[in-house]
Amino acid sequence: MRAYDAGRWLLLATLWSLQFIFLRLAVPVFGVAPAAEARALFAMLFIVPWTLYVARQSIGPFEHWKDYLAISLVNNVLPFVCFSWAASVLPAGYLAIINGLVPLWAAVIGAPVLGERLGPARIAGFALGIAGVALIVNLGPVELDARTALGSAVAIAGAALWGWAGVMIKQRTGRLPPMGLAAGSIAFSALLLAPAWTLAPPPSAWTPEATAALLSLGLLCSGLAYLPFFTLIRDIGPARTLTVGLAVPVLGVLWGWLFLDEAVTAPMLAGAMLVVAALALVLRR
Repeated sequence: MRAYDAGRWLLLATLWSLQFIFLRLAVPVFGVAPAAEARALFAMLFIVPWTLYVARQSIGPFEHWKDYLAISLVNNVLPFVCFSWAASVLPAGYLAIINGLVPLWAAVIGAPVLGERLGPARIAGFALGIAGVALIVNLGPVELDARTALGSAVAIAGAALWGWAGVMIKQRTGRLPPMGLAAGSIAFSALLLAPAWTLAPPPSAWTPEATAALLSLGLLCSGLAYLPFFTLIRDIGPARTLTVGLAVPVLGVLWGWLFLDEAVTAPMLAGAMLVVAALALVLRR
C-alpha cells in the first residue's frame, strides 16, 4: 500500500472509530431518526461543495438518480438508522466491535458479485467474527436481555449493509466519479430522511455537548470520511479499504473507555480479538 493510501486508510479508521462516541452523545438528546437525518444533512453540506468546487466533479442528479438512490439506501439511510437505534441500547465499545464485521460482510458479499474467491478460510473467518460479537454481547458489562440482543442484531444488520455498500460502490466507480457518487448519494439520503426533523425535540432541549456530537457525526464521520472512503474503494478495492475494521474495534473501545468511562472487560477484549482474527482470515491473499 502506498504512503498516500495508508494515510487515507488511517484517517478513515480514526473517523469511523469516533462515530460511536458521537452517536452515544447525540441520540439520547435528539432521538434515533433525527440523528440519522442530521448526519446525512451535515455530511451533504460538506461533501457537495467539496465535490463541486474542490474536486471539480459533476454530480448529475437526474442522469444518475438510480445509482444515487441505491447507494443512499444501502450506504446511508438504512445503516444510519440501524446504528443510531443501536446506540440507544449498546455502549460505544460494543458498536465499534460489531462494526468490525463490515469487511467480513464485504468479503462474503463481494465473492459472488465481484467474482472473488470465497474459500474455507473466509467462511471460517466470517463464523469466527460472529462468534466474537456473540461473546461480547453475552458476557460483556451490559446485561443481555431482549433489548440488548435486538440492538446487537440491528447493529449487525447495519454492518452488513455497509459491507454490501462497499461492493455496490466498487461496481459503480468505473463509470461514475467517486466524489460525485458520494455527493449525489448523501444528498438523496438527506432528502429521504428529511421528514425525521418533525420528530426532533425543540431547540430548548438541545445541549451543547449533544449538538457538537451531532455536527461532528455528520461533518467528520460521514462528510470528511467519505473523501478517503470513496477514493480508496476506487484505488484499492472494497475489501482492502474496509480493512479499517481491523483498527475500528480497538480504537472504538479505547474512545469509549477514555471519553465515556465505559467498562472494558476481558470478554470484550477477547471478542474484539476474535473479530480481528476473523478479519485476518477473511482478508488474507
